[in-house]
Amino acid sequence: MPRSKRQKIVSLTKAESKGREHKEKLVVDIQQSVDLYQYIYVYSVNNMRNSYLKQVRSKLNSSRFFFGRNKVMAKALGSGDADEYKENTSKISKFLTGEVGLLFSNDPLEQTVDFFNNYSESDYAKTGFVSTVSISIPAGELIRGDAFISSYLSSDYVMPIDDEKDTLYGSDVFPPNMEPQLRSLGLPTQLVKGKIHLTNDYNLIQKVHHV
Repeated sequence: MPRSKRQKIVSLTKAESKGREHKEKLVVDIQQSVDLYQYIYVYSVNNMRNSYLKQVRSKLNSSRFFFGRNKVMAKALGSGDADEYKENTSKISKFLTGEVGLLFSNDPLEQTVDFFNNYSESDYAKTGFVSTVSISIPAGELIRGDAFISSYLSSDYVMPIDDEKDTLYGSDVFPPNMEPQLRSLGLPTQLVKGKIHLTNDYNLIQKVHHV
C-alpha cells in the first residue's frame, strides 16, 4: 500500500523572522542607551494616544524612549546579578509590569521630574474617568468640538447661545441625522429647521462624578 503522507503547513511569510529581528534590535538599542545615558526611568501610560507621546518625544528630543514588550526590555537589562547588562540594571526589570516603557536621558533628574509633573494635555474623557468640572448645556442649538469646549468647559460658567443666528459655529454644529442617536443617549433633543436643538437645559456631568 502507498505510504501515507501527512500534510505539512509551510509558512510563506517572514513575519516570525522579522519579529525576532525586531526583538533583537530592541535589546541592542536598549543596551546601547544604557551606555550612552546617565539616567534610566520607567514610565507608565494609561489610555495613551500616540500623538501625545510623539509630542513628549519632540519636547525631550535629547532623550530616548522605548515602548516594547516588557519581557524583551527586561531581557536587555537582565533579570539578576548573573545576567544583568550593567551593574544594577536588573533592578529596573522588576518595575516592567503593565503598560510601561523606558526613558533614557542625560538631563538633570530634577528637570525631567519637573517636566512630567507639569506636562498635561486635554483629551476626550473615557468611561470611568472622574470629571474635574461641572458642565451644563442650555436649551438651544447643540454644538460640538472647539465651540463646545470654549463655550461650556468651565466649572461654573455657561455661555448663552443666540438662537437668532442661522449658523453659530459652522462645522461645529451636529449633522441632523445624529438627532435620534443623541436622543437615545438621554439628551432632550429635537430638530428645528434642520438643526439639532435641546428642548431644555441639560446637566451633562457633575464635578467629581464618573463619566
